[in-house]
Amino acid sequence: MKTVSPPPRFSGPSLQPINPDLLLPPPQLWFVTMTLLIALLIDFFPLSDALAPWRPEFVALTLLYWCIWAPRLVGVSAGFLLGLIMDVANGSALGQHAFAYTLLMFGADFFRRRVVSFPLWQQVVSVALLLELCALAVFLVRMMSGGALSSGVAYFIVPPVMALLWPLMQFLLQWQQRRAASAER
Repeated sequence: MKTVSPPPRFSGPSLQPINPDLLLPPPQLWFVTMTLLIALLIDFFPLSDALAPWRPEFVALTLLYWCIWAPRLVGVSAGFLLGLIMDVANGSALGQHAFAYTLLMFGADFFRRRVVSFPLWQQVVSVALLLELCALAVFLVRMMSGGALSSGVAYFIVPPVMALLWPLMQFLLQWQQRRAASAER
């Protein structure tokens, strides 16, 4: 009599259910819009001439966050539009922030899947590099247009400091999604 051997054991990835905390519902459009408006208001808040160059760009950080975590709601066009608003509000060369934020959105969209899969510390490094790219674009446009370059060092120190706010930004901006997820359970 012929003996039949059992089928080989499955040695692939675990078939355990995914942690439900990782599955967040998509953000609401009203919440995304509200956070972008709050970031605009924070960036419009007046500061003294000594502190102004050291101001973090919360619009850039918020745009970057939503482009990575909600790319269907926030993309290149939102970056361009908010960049134009920032240019008009700051009285800077028209298109300076629009160009920088558009570049930031392209970079965020390109690296989005990688950044999402990284642990938090690697996300901070990636965000710092993307924000440095944005700051470099603003710096180069300002330099080519003959703008004031007195705060040149601040352009390159502020983005890594802003990137340190990334974990707090994630916590605050995922609040609405976590609340909706807990209400579903």
